[in-house]
Amino acid sequence: WFGWSGFNGGSALAADDTAVLALMNTYQAAAASLVIWALLERLQHRRASSASGMVTGAIVGLVIITPAAGFVTPVGAVTMGAVGTVLVYPSFQLRLRVDDNLDAFPCHGVASFVGACLTGLLAKEGGLLYGGGWKLLGAQVLAAVAVAIYTAVATAAIFFVLSRFMAMRVTE
Repeated sequence: WFGWSGFNGGSALAADDTAVLALMNTYQAAAASLVIWALLERLQHRRASSASGMVTGAIVGLVIITPAAGFVTPVGAVTMGAVGTVLVYPSFQLRLRVDDNLDAFPCHGVASFVGACLTGLLAKEGGLLYGGGWKLLGAQVLAAVAVAIYTAVATAAIFFVLSRFMAMRVTE
């Protein structure tokens, strides 16, 4: 969590109002995400959320707010954390035949995609919900899709090359 303080707060490249806003938004989005995550787990499993579940929820919120930390209002940060978590949570339920025991793909891949798109909605300057029209939202969605495609192709290429030299799964 400490690293996100430096990353999001430091992205302003100054100790100014933008850095303060980024830090405040970082913590608020993570807190909102943690609360929503705990509620979703309670609804799904009919018991209290585990500590690791709530930490996962907070991390999802940190990932979601990262592209927007200095560009949304505090209410926008809470909205991104809450709504983003509702959108990301189902991706943790998918069980693909991929070795991802730490849920890195839904936690970082899906959550960052959602965060990038929500930035286009909630950015104070240019966001769709702030009267900015579709330009920023379109750019954010296009960039998120481009990054997803690039990442999938690069990962597949690396996987293919490595599979020629070593086993890619641990035998049971």
